[in-house]
Amino acid sequence: MDKIIFRAESDRVNAKSSGTEAIWYTVVSELNESEVLASINPWNRDEAVLKKKLYLLDDCVIAIRSARSEDRIEKRDYNKGYYFIEIMNQDESIKLSSHRIYSWEQAIEYSF
Repeated sequence: MDKIIFRAESDRVNAKSSGTEAIWYTVVSELNESEVLASINPWNRDEAVLKKKLYLLDDCVIAIRSARSEDRIEKRDYNKGYYFIEIMNQDESIKLSSHRIYSWEQAIEYSF
């Protein structure tokens, strides 16, 4: 069964002035319930002005990879305890990596 994601946006003045989210995503499993769920902003009950339907093709994998570098002359490791965060699809044909390195605690926090 396909999962369907709706990206909805509310351009109303009260959504922008109140500081609530004006963009939201709704994930549904069945198409018949999707229009109703995605058509109203869950925070301030505004109607959606723009909707876009997307399909999830497969699940994503998050990997935390060590960011250590090695100095071959001094035979030492640098950046111990720092990590990259990678997001990829299951067959690893598309892989995105963070452009920063993070401590273990930060990597765990950002991954979940």
